Order: sequence, then C-alpha cells, then structure tokens
Amino acid sequence: METTRTDLPTVRIAAVRATVPTSGLTAFYDTAYTRVAQAAEREGWTIAGPALGWYNGMPTDTADLTAGFAVEGADTGAASDGVQVVELPGGDALVVTYTGPYDGLPDAWAGVEQERAALGVDGRGDFWEEYVTDPSPDGDPNANVTRLVLPLRVGA
Repeated sequence: METTRTDLPTVRIAAVRATVPTSGLTAFYDTAYTRVAQAAEREGWTIAGPALGWYNGMPTDTADLTAGFAVEGADTGAASDGVQVVELPGGDALVVTYTGPYDGLPDAWAGVEQERAALGVDGRGDFWEEYVTDPSPDGDPNANVTRLVLPLRVGA
C-alpha cells in the first residue's frame, strides 16, 4: 500500500450519525446505507460516490460515526427520515487504498499512522473509510477495495 498526501475537496454527504457499539457496526452500516439510499431516491438527490464511514475519533467499545454517501442536488442541513445532509471537510490528508478483507483494516490503518508519525504531522481527529467495492455475500473478501483517509491538522 502506498500512502499519498493530498488536498481533498469538501464533499456534501447525506448520512446517518450515531454512537454505536463496535460490535454493532455492520448492522448500523447496513441500516444507515439503506436509509440514505431511500432518502436520496425520495428527495431526488443523486448519489455521487461510494459508501463511506466517517469516524469522529478513534473507536473504543463504541464508535461515533456518520455513514452515508456523497450526494449532489441536496442542500446542507436538509433532512429526510433521520438522514442529514452535511459537509465532509476537505483539506490536507493522507490517503491509502487498501485491497483485502475488512478484518485487515486495523493493520492498514496502523500503516497510515506510521506514515503520519514519520512525516511529523498530526491528524485532525477524524478519519473515514470509503468502501469502493460494494461487498457482496457471494463476493471474494480479498477483492474488497477500501480508501482510507486521515485528514491532517491545519498547519501540520
């Protein structure tokens, strides 16, 4: 995996935010993505990117996260059945594309963290995963593609 430092644009997303037990992440994601897709269809928003999970801090026994999709045609602050339209802040970030099963994500993140430390920069406190490959029960988990994004503190 190669880590790239890049300047990301701010992106408008439609999403569901919650604090959930880490043991319940899969169920939360499934429910959130379904709700967002239904809201987008109902409201006429266009889904404009892969599913993502935006974490507000490092998960422990629980995770404070926002799950949804980049959208077009939605105003910030719009809401539909618990789905909010918010801005995913851009800026200076470390980005890596990981290919493999989801249980390998902690090791992939450890690599991003090592790169951050080697560069002598600080994370902003949040991070996200973009699930480029839509996982399927019949699919090969080794073929899952996930983009890991670690925003950096301004002036880092």
